[in-house]
Amino acid sequence: MAVLTACGLLQLACYKDKGNYDYHLPEEPLVTGVDSLYNVFLGDTLIVKPTVTTTDAKAWFGYSWRILIPKEFRDTTFTGPALKLVFSLPPDRYAARLTITDSSNGMKYFREFEIEGKTQFSNGTLVLSREGNTAQLSFVKPDSTVMPRIYRALHGVDLPGGPQQIIDLVHKYISPTPALGYWITGSETNDAGVQISTNTLLQIKTLRNNFFDPPAVAKPGYLESSATGVLQGVINGKLYVGASQTYYGSDVYGMFGLATAGDYELYRRAAFNSVMPYFLGYDLNRKQFVAFTNFGSAAYIGTGYQVTDITQFDPKAVQLDLLHFQQINDNNCFAFGKAIDGTLYELKFGAAFKGYVELSPVYKRAFAQPSLITGTTQWAGTPAEIFYFTSGDKVYRYNPLNQEIKQLVTDFGGKTVTMVKVTDNGNTLIAGVDGAVYLLDISTGKFGDILKKYVSIPGSPVDVVVRK
Repeated sequence: MAVLTACGLLQLACYKDKGNYDYHLPEEPLVTGVDSLYNVFLGDTLIVKPTVTTTDAKAWFGYSWRILIPKEFRDTTFTGPALKLVFSLPPDRYAARLTITDSSNGMKYFREFEIEGKTQFSNGTLVLSREGNTAQLSFVKPDSTVMPRIYRALHGVDLPGGPQQIIDLVHKYISPTPALGYWITGSETNDAGVQISTNTLLQIKTLRNNFFDPPAVAKPGYLESSATGVLQGVINGKLYVGASQTYYGSDVYGMFGLATAGDYELYRRAAFNSVMPYFLGYDLNRKQFVAFTNFGSAAYIGTGYQVTDITQFDPKAVQLDLLHFQQINDNNCFAFGKAIDGTLYELKFGAAFKGYVELSPVYKRAFAQPSLITGTTQWAGTPAEIFYFTSGDKVYRYNPLNQEIKQLVTDFGGKTVTMVKVTDNGNTLIAGVDGAVYLLDISTGKFGDILKKYVSIPGSPVDVVVRK
């Protein structure tokens, strides 16, 4: 009986509780004066002073500022209504958070922002050039002021000879984007490359010291940054990909292990597909395209790929001395090369991964105007499958779709064009001649109108990197 009475009372209590609760969320304060990004130079004072307003008379706010420092596995916290910080962290981009706590009710409000720590080298243009027999690195400030021979000024020595490339290491999957440094490569020494800091331009290490087991000789071909911000490319004729299986701030991040094993010697430039698990190269000895699978690490499969049709040409028997090789948009590949009789050919083939690597030859044809191609011709392809190439003191636009070759409108004053490079998603072409760098408009309907020109460059430019 007592149990039944208790159950009845419980049911009555539940019946009387209609569930009509009246919740009142506290008024969220209005926060102004906090930007999404703050730029601050090393040694300068960063001040962030928000304005917080509310109509709640009971509100009493406290402020906490937290800055994440991932490379040092720590953060730093400040309190007070304003952040006043003498910036002394290593120049980089840092995520930060303002936490506003209302002590009258315990509510917390957050504002996220970023701090970009800079030096005078954080924004501008790096120019690698050949001055006589010496490689020179110069820095162009945003106001176009040139700081020539900056590497020599900072280090007291010159870069490795035979200048080839500047590679900006960019990790595409981390935000804020960390500053992982530049690699500068050459061709005339047994240790033909140096890594320098993005923000100070000071040397971090040489190319040989980027190997877990340094080889006696490290001569690079064409290198590039992977999507995870490590070097990948051809060194000593072999395929190398830097280690990315650890934390990006680690001292060993990006270092090379052993070359991808196999009986091959690669042309200086390979194709690194960023969305499919394969790489492509060209074997100089057998004069054929070869493939590598990439399931966490590269593995050489040589000609163990499928070919859809060899009517146009056989990728396993190309028999050309390549002048340029490039894959566009992780899809179609283009190659230009000379046959034993001197004929200049252009090849196009598709590449795909279908559980296996598949190559689909599209055409092999004689190049439309071979007389324009010289021993010093430089090539650059755009995402729209348009190519630009140098010929003496001129730059030409080549459209493989209709084989149209058209000279760009810029007059380089009779000076030999020593470099071309496509940037800005195919809308800008950077060209170099002795003493100068040109930024040219190649967007739709444009044929090389000058956007900007930098002068007082020592020697002839061979590569340029623009850091915004």
